[in-house]
Amino acid sequence: MSAPLPREEAENSTTVQQQLRLRTLAWIVVGMLVATSPVLLYAMLNLHSNTTDMHQWLPEGRPEVQRYQEFIQRFGGDEIVVVSWPGCTFNDPRLPQLADALRDAMAKDPQPIWHSVITGPDAMRELIQGPAKLRPGQAAGRIDRLLIGPDRKTTAALIALTPAGGEHPHRVIDSITQIARQACDLSRDQLRITGGVYKASVIDHATDRSVQRCILPSALLTLIVVSLLLRSVRLTLVVLVAAVFCAMIGIAMIHFTSNGINAILVAVPTLLYVLTVSGAVHLANYYRDGLHEVGPDQAGFRAVQVGWRPCALASISTAIGMASLVVSDLSPIRHFGIYSALAVVIGFFVLMSVFAATLTLSPCVKSRQPTANMVEVNPWLDLVIAKVLKHHNLLLACGLIGLATAGWGLSRTTTTVDLLKSFRQHSELVRNYRWINDNLGPQGSLEIVLHYAPESTQRTIDRLRQVHAIEQEAMNVDGVAATISALTFAPTLPRPTGMRGIAAQIAYESQFVAARQKIITEGWLADSAGGESWRIHAKVSDIDGRPYAEVINDLRHRIEPLLPPQPNNVRLEFTGGSPLIDEAQDELLGDLTNSFLLAFAILAPVMMLMLRSFWAGLFAMLPNVVPVVTVFGMLGWLQIPIGLGTMLTASVALGIAVDDTLHFLTWYGRAIRQGRSRNEAIRTAFHRCATAMVQTTLICCVGMLVLVPAEFVPTSMFAVMMIILLPTALVGDLVLLPALLASRLGSVFFRPSSASPETSLPAAGKRTDGTVKQNVDSPQR
Repeated sequence: MSAPLPREEAENSTTVQQQLRLRTLAWIVVGMLVATSPVLLYAMLNLHSNTTDMHQWLPEGRPEVQRYQEFIQRFGGDEIVVVSWPGCTFNDPRLPQLADALRDAMAKDPQPIWHSVITGPDAMRELIQGPAKLRPGQAAGRIDRLLIGPDRKTTAALIALTPAGGEHPHRVIDSITQIARQACDLSRDQLRITGGVYKASVIDHATDRSVQRCILPSALLTLIVVSLLLRSVRLTLVVLVAAVFCAMIGIAMIHFTSNGINAILVAVPTLLYVLTVSGAVHLANYYRDGLHEVGPDQAGFRAVQVGWRPCALASISTAIGMASLVVSDLSPIRHFGIYSALAVVIGFFVLMSVFAATLTLSPCVKSRQPTANMVEVNPWLDLVIAKVLKHHNLLLACGLIGLATAGWGLSRTTTTVDLLKSFRQHSELVRNYRWINDNLGPQGSLEIVLHYAPESTQRTIDRLRQVHAIEQEAMNVDGVAATISALTFAPTLPRPTGMRGIAAQIAYESQFVAARQKIITEGWLADSAGGESWRIHAKVSDIDGRPYAEVINDLRHRIEPLLPPQPNNVRLEFTGGSPLIDEAQDELLGDLTNSFLLAFAILAPVMMLMLRSFWAGLFAMLPNVVPVVTVFGMLGWLQIPIGLGTMLTASVALGIAVDDTLHFLTWYGRAIRQGRSRNEAIRTAFHRCATAMVQTTLICCVGMLVLVPAEFVPTSMFAVMMIILLPTALVGDLVLLPALLASRLGSVFFRPSSASPETSLPAAGKRTDGTVKQNVDSPQR
């Protein structure tokens, strides 16, 4: 055998050195992954839920938020927990046992989380035997729908929380349920609890269960689908490793930079996981091409070298869609946009590193001889694109008509952030609220505040009469079920007639002055250098009730005529946690519109720069806008309210849809530059992209399936909307986009090169597996 030539020896030496460098880089990547794994695992194991009450979602700079914060500073908060149970009547001995145990716990706690406990029997006894000296019927009327139900038997315990209690919902609810079990042998299933901190606690528990029940099933389902699509165990495991690392990075970001995960952020790890898997599927296809071109030892890095640009563009467009949510004034939506956008960008680099390193150290095949690059053409897909090209004008017209029809439906969209509609009807929270609402009274709350300036000369008795008149007028407003104020446990106001009436007023006023400090302590009166404020707490129906804005408008129209003519001396305010939730609901539709427009405003120029044409970039956004507008327009026509989870999907789906458009137009432009006709270029791009697009859409939908049964309905709706939007976007990219390119509007896109003659696709040869093979020149990458 002849000795190798010096040139061959040099080439072999260069190849060996290159392979050694690649393997060294691969081991460095593996070392970094191993080093960061304990940190990521620690974050995942220690991740905890932390859902604040919904009235804390609006930014502090908003006037209504500042008004509510001032109310908290004056009166110490409006957080109340109502506790009752079936059979809780005035004769139930367990009720006083529970109240005594709660008061004992409050007295022993150096930092109490509630400051007062009152029951129906306590209130009746105070009204009958205390200063008010009311008859039983009058006393029951004072606390009707507050502490006594319509049957005049059912009652409850009202627990007024301190500011510390409002900040620790888990501690409050866990303490109450533990005390009830120890003192009265009442389990949590027997109790009927309502209140803002109770809602936050239930959402936290639902979030924890979603994390436990969703992440692993999502990984397994996605793994099964990927293994069926890639038909390679080793390649499937590589995809799994990359996706798991990316999902763990998302979890770590939330853990180390926030107070915990909430019911909205719980979708971030799952979303990041399925998006990473989708990107890995595209890389897997590039890897298979690399096996033909450079062999198994360098195919991993070759896949990254070839695939980083389209994957980077896809990640950027997805991140832009998610980052557009930062315009929202609602903190959970804003945080979702920030974390998901950052995680997608970081996940891109992790995916590239893991993919290249793993497949360099452990190739899927031992050897493979370079061969011509082949494209498998499925006859069914070929039939689809043939029909699309034949009827492209009709399809494009139908798409535009659908866009206009759905766009009209957008004007009919409604929003909701109602927590009772955010849980399944059989859930504990809905069960408790409906029971309390039916057997005791409405649990929605509204605070009416009368603020008197320091220069006001009104006497205390006159202010009390105004408070009484406002309470009487408020009870005539539709939606208001009951009111409570400083007058609730006070004697009946005397009539201001005659000498006896004047004397009675003087005596009544002196009694109030003597009890002034007690009234301030109980939170019904606030006195400061800025003036004196009187509080009226109104109970409003929050189950199928009127919007708070309507109730407040009616109250304002009825109450303002009762105020004195000096508007600078007395000011009427409406506030409370529940009205703030209503404000959040009004913000939702504006946030949806603003985030979508921002995503469009950023993605459209990106598309224009890529296509180097203003009109081409603008027209290319059409297939991406149509699916989102169509789905949300249908929600408007069907009068299905847009909730928190639904709102998140519009911009996210737009970003993901742009990914497929970028891939399609990349292949289309390459075919045009090779001299192919427009229709041939469309067919080439379709066969290059259709299978991968269908695969990634299927993977994303399957990965989202596990979120559909989530207890927190916004999380479930996020998954449902993504499962609807992604296939709709797929139709836009595989039907509407080819129709657009084949139409007259398609002339603004890539133009054939005059230097290259037009060539037609070679004849296809039949295969035994039902597909055909076509030789397609390897595109310049």
